[in-house]
Amino acid sequence: MSLPSWLPSHLPAAESPRWTFESFADEVARLLGLTPTMRTGEFERSSETDHLWLLWKADQGGASVLVKRPYGELRTALVIKVWWHQSPDPADVAAMVRTFERRSRVQSLRSLLGRVLRRR
Repeated sequence: MSLPSWLPSHLPAAESPRWTFESFADEVARLLGLTPTMRTGEFERSSETDHLWLLWKADQGGASVLVKRPYGELRTALVIKVWWHQSPDPADVAAMVRTFERRSRVQSLRSLLGRVLRRR
């Protein structure tokens, strides 16, 4: 699956995006050290680790990725939107995901430390 069927007809040939939905999601996964994304729907792909879930959705003009901790609350999720006409860089998206992941780990450690100290 590449871009949605309606999208190429709306783009001038010289400005066609260099990334397809799948190749972009797979490159972000590779940069994060994950296996290639799995197809979970017609315009949907996903990746997961023990501490992060990534759900990619293609939409009009780009794609969105929802990054969430498997056992966290939805309000702690991160949504990243990329637009194909802006030539997004997978390394930038991977850096945002890594930052969210590190921040989540620090918050988890603080929470654990707080619970341990309260018990004393």
